[in-house]
Amino acid sequence: GLPELSLYEIVLLKDPNHGESEEEKVSSSSLRQRLLGTLLQPVRKDPALPARPYVIGLTGGTGSGKSSIAKYLEELGAVVIDADRLGHAAYVPGGPAYAQVVATFGQEILNEDGTINRKVLGAKVFGNQERLRALTDIVWPEIARLVKQQVAEADARGERGAAAQRGDPAAPLR
Repeated sequence: GLPELSLYEIVLLKDPNHGESEEEKVSSSSLRQRLLGTLLQPVRKDPALPARPYVIGLTGGTGSGKSSIAKYLEELGAVVIDADRLGHAAYVPGGPAYAQVVATFGQEILNEDGTINRKVLGAKVFGNQERLRALTDIVWPEIARLVKQQVAEADARGERGAAAQRGDPAAPLR
C-alpha cells in the first residue's frame, strides 16, 4: 500500500502587535486593518476630481469584508452609503427605476401589493446576460445618481468623507 503518513508541526508566529479584536497569528488582514486611516502615498491632485468630500468606494464579493470596513470607517466619522440598499430603493413602487423595470420584465415580476418580487426578477435575469444587462442599464445609473445625491447632502452638512459600499465588484458607480 501507501507509505506511512509523516506529520510535521508548523508553529505559527505570534504577532507582537496583536490587538484584542485580531487573530492570534501574523495576519495580512490585521495588518491592513491597522493601516486604515494611514496615508500610504501622497494625495494626487486631479483637477477633474473635487477636493471634498473624500469618497471611498468599497467593492467585493459576498464575505469579502465590505460591511466590516464600512462599520470601521463609520466609527472613524465617515458617512456610509450602502449602494445595495439604494439599488433596492430605486425600484420600489414610485422609485425612479420602477416603471422601466416593470415595462422591461413584465407584470409577472410583481407581487400582489405591486412591489417587485426580487426572486422572480432574479430568475428572469440571472443566467441570461442580455436580460441582466438590461436590468443593470436601468438600475445602475439610478444607484449612481442616488449615491451622488447622498454624497452631496453629506458634503452640505459638512461631513468629512463618505464610503459607498457596493456588493458587486463589477458594478462601478458611474
